Amino acid sequence: MKNGINFFGLLRSPVSWAKIGREIINSFIKAGIDVCVYERRGFLYNPSFLLPKNFNIQKKFIYDKTLAFEYPENYKFINTKFKYGMIVYETTSVPQKWIENINKYLDILFLPGEFNRKIFIDSGLRKDLIRIAPYGINPEIYNRKNKSKIKNEKFIFLSVCMPQKRKGIDVLINGFNRVFGEKKDVELIVKFPYKPGKSRYDIEFNEIKLTRNIKIIDVEFSEEQMADLMRSADCFVLPSRAEGFGMVFLEAIACGLPIIATGWGGHCDFLNENNSLLINYRLVDAGEIQYDNKDGKGLMAEPDIDDLCDKMKFAINNIDKLLEKIENFDLKRFYWDEIIKMFVKDVL
Repeated sequence: MKNGINFFGLLRSPVSWAKIGREIINSFIKAGIDVCVYERRGFLYNPSFLLPKNFNIQKKFIYDKTLAFEYPENYKFINTKFKYGMIVYETTSVPQKWIENINKYLDILFLPGEFNRKIFIDSGLRKDLIRIAPYGINPEIYNRKNKSKIKNEKFIFLSVCMPQKRKGIDVLINGFNRVFGEKKDVELIVKFPYKPGKSRYDIEFNEIKLTRNIKIIDVEFSEEQMADLMRSADCFVLPSRAEGFGMVFLEAIACGLPIIATGWGGHCDFLNENNSLLINYRLVDAGEIQYDNKDGKGLMAEPDIDDLCDKMKFAINNIDKLLEKIENFDLKRFYWDEIIKMFVKDVL
């Protein structure tokens, strides 16, 4: 039997971890490695979601090595000789059941950066299990090739995220209203993959004022549509309270957008004051926004709305300076074909 690996995880969904799974499988295949795909169902699973024809979908493991992007409680279902996991977390306290299952079942755990390395070790993970492999972008989709050099009639701020409380969309909309009100020459577009209300972690819009120059898009887009949307904007802004990695920031930079982001979280493994505008924050109890960890004692950032307002005003008046900030950003190290080499080194 040829050397290969099983992949265990959600794929047919618009959520980021499903996209990561698809890209990793595709990169393994491009590298000449056989992949048996044991597909899982999960959040926003859509059976009509099209997968590449070269994906070998099975309902079993055929190789003795498995890479899983799954909740740790499901690691017990992996019955192969070698078990490798991928996971990410957003606040400072990882659920203890996750830590117990990772320590018990896995041979290696891939984390996307130093932010996660620290929070997992602080939560009790064995250090010897950890390998670092960031998430990435597909440069064939996310690029500046079709970005218009003609300035928009309006200055367009774009935010792309899940409609969840930890994303700070309430802070963004309230801040935008405070600065720009009903101004006709500025627009905020907020792109969600679904209408809020599908998850207990979702934001409630009851107390948020949506003005005429705020546009909410809450339908599923293809990756190509997402890239086109990014290329149509002027600046990407996301005052998130907690990010495990922040792959969307890389996609925005690849499409030529300067970044405004909270100065704390997994995205600060690659975003800094030299390449972005980072919003001031204070650390607060994360409370109920923590996945699978309602009673956890983790912390998250509360972005400073005044500083967000100042940085949005600065962006409009200094867009050329902000574009210079991303000009020398090293995106190639985040190409999936490069990232997959980190996995291959440790699992094959």
